[in-house]
Amino acid sequence: MFKRALVFSVSCVFAASVCAAQSMNKDLTDLATAERAFAATAVKEGFRDSFIKFFADDGIGFAPHPHTTRAELMKTPLQTGPRRVVFNWQPMFGDISIAGDLGYTTGPVLFTDATANPKPPRHGMYFSVWQKQSDGRWKVAVDMGSDMPRSVAPLDAAFTPSKRQNAATTASASDASYAELDQKLSTDIAQHGVAKGYLLHLDDEFRLHRSGHLPILNKADLAKYFDVGAAEIVFRFIGGKTAISNDLAFSYGEVMPIGSKEAKGYYVHVWRKDRSGKWKLVADVENDLPKK
Repeated sequence: MFKRALVFSVSCVFAASVCAAQSMNKDLTDLATAERAFAATAVKEGFRDSFIKFFADDGIGFAPHPHTTRAELMKTPLQTGPRRVVFNWQPMFGDISIAGDLGYTTGPVLFTDATANPKPPRHGMYFSVWQKQSDGRWKVAVDMGSDMPRSVAPLDAAFTPSKRQNAATTASASDASYAELDQKLSTDIAQHGVAKGYLLHLDDEFRLHRSGHLPILNKADLAKYFDVGAAEIVFRFIGGKTAISNDLAFSYGEVMPIGSKEAKGYYVHVWRKDRSGKWKLVADVENDLPKK
């Protein structure tokens, strides 16, 4: 009798895990579809109108300082003349919370010169965190793009979900907030240096985006990027959000050189819990402020 009860209990847990994984995959597919619709609207209607339509009321963009994108764009006049630049992008990677309310996607961006004497196209990588609204629609919560030295992938590249989507994942409680996570990362960088500080927090599946560099996706490339002379930095948290399921969160704020009172740029971090319930850094996007 005990064996049958145990088998039944294990079967129920397995079935629940499979259902959760299937739900996450569907939610992530819906999120990627929303991203493609955003890009298609930008191609058709331009930057201003598309960003107003797809950003949340409190959605954050950087130009170069953080601002509520919809509110700022609503202040700008409608575009009446021909566009000088048309840009398009497509999602090629993404992840989502167990609750299906918070997720992110990233992928290649193509900037096409639409003037009479066009310059060669420019390339980039977008990075957007999305939050599901009370009406069920996805809206952008925070967005930060990075210029790339060349194309990272074609716009028709296949979408690849995070490896976590291929297996059931269970969130566990943690006292650490996303603000505390950024502070702990700053502390470890100060104590151990930039490269080791990051390695103490990075998930096995991670990405770092820096303008002028191709995305960094493995620890060997990370070590090359953060060489011995890399400047130590601290992160000054400004804001962020966490998923209802408490397994995925994002934060954003200022990047400060140690000993400086002025920011050198801004960051967006995405944290997710691993199978043991520990928060791990899965995405780190930074943009430096323009030099004065």
